[in-house]
Amino acid sequence: MKYTIGEVANFLHLSRDMIRYYEKRGVIVSERNESNNYRTYDNMAVFELLDTIQHKNLNLSIREIEAMRHGDYEHNMSCYLDRYYDELKSEISFGTTLLKRIEELKYRYETSNQNIGSYWIKSLPGRYRYHVVDSISGEFGAIELEASISDVLFSDYVNPFVDYGFTSIDDTESWHAAISESYTEELSIDLPHGYEYEPAGTYMCSLVNIGSVKKFDMSATDMFRKTAYARYGEKIAINPVIGMIASKLKKSGELHVVMELQIKID
Repeated sequence: MKYTIGEVANFLHLSRDMIRYYEKRGVIVSERNESNNYRTYDNMAVFELLDTIQHKNLNLSIREIEAMRHGDYEHNMSCYLDRYYDELKSEISFGTTLLKRIEELKYRYETSNQNIGSYWIKSLPGRYRYHVVDSISGEFGAIELEASISDVLFSDYVNPFVDYGFTSIDDTESWHAAISESYTEELSIDLPHGYEYEPAGTYMCSLVNIGSVKKFDMSATDMFRKTAYARYGEKIAINPVIGMIASKLKKSGELHVVMELQIKID
């Protein structure tokens, strides 16, 4: 049976240009109709196109398809499938971790505004923190972030898992970008040097509104520390207050930042 290029295009859902391209690359061979000199394709050409379409959907490039056909087909196909298998495993692993992160963020945003002023205890995994900028009484200095660090933290692979916050000592807040050790392990992230590592521990936590993004009111950190000291005394005296951005809310026409304050108690 002979088919025109239009017929092949219709039942394989390919454009005529793509069929001509595959023919030019030697994937298929056409014949010429003697009466009108139009291209025609036999069943074998259609079968070759079906193979090629499947190979493309298995992530093989046309160059790899050519190499596979002209070399050791079985060996080459096995190698290409092994590679695609590993790529998919990596993508699925990333996707599973990203789903967990999205669930975490959803819960954070859905509950944080309702829990402002509440206190609770929770265990946190270790965290890697990178210093970004200092502020004193809400006034920010110059941003300090090396290119080698920002290249990793703000990459598509790592950035969805980064949190932002501060460590408060006296009246100075050291703002940082942080990533949980649980995510670095699951994603096998090779972090650049320059981080400060905070080991896993048990923390007293609370949610506070630190005010408009135009002007933060950091007085809540002092109140939080006093409450923690009243409950745990000298046990937490030297521990800094850590703040992590939990969510934002609109108040009086302005966007306010809700922070989760944390202090290590064990």
